[in-house]
Amino acid sequence: MSLPVEADFALIKIGDGATPSETFAIACGLQDVNVNRTANSSDRFVRDCAKPGEVPVRKVRVNGKQLDITGSGLIDKGHVEIFEDALGTAKNYKIELYADDGTDAGDLVGTFAGAFVMNAANMAIARETGGTAEVTLANHGAWTWTPAV
Repeated sequence: MSLPVEADFALIKIGDGATPSETFAIACGLQDVNVNRTANSSDRFVRDCAKPGEVPVRKVRVNGKQLDITGSGLIDKGHVEIFEDALGTAKNYKIELYADDGTDAGDLVGTFAGAFVMNAANMAIARETGGTAEVTLANHGAWTWTPAV
């Protein structure tokens, strides 16, 4: 029997912009990550030249691709300033997908990496139940997917 290898959790890591060796820090507290890849398209309807009276068929023209990341979880008070600094600016990010393997670190499945703009940094602060956070990242140019070896 062959079972799929599942990604059990993901880490969002924010680059510090240093050159030549950029360092990436975990966005601590963001426990749930959604990865949304989209091919943007427009429809065209094309008639068969040999049968111009027939209803035309749809042809899809891909006019762009996008990668949107949403991370949600707990508010780490040390990240309020980091998110404030990142909001609305292009920075390098890594989104690492892991499988649980019984170790503290987990088993890396692969990494999305590239420049992203943090276009939302939301907080919900509830007195009795604690605070939550949510950030959204939009790709700013090309990204890469690198499977773990």
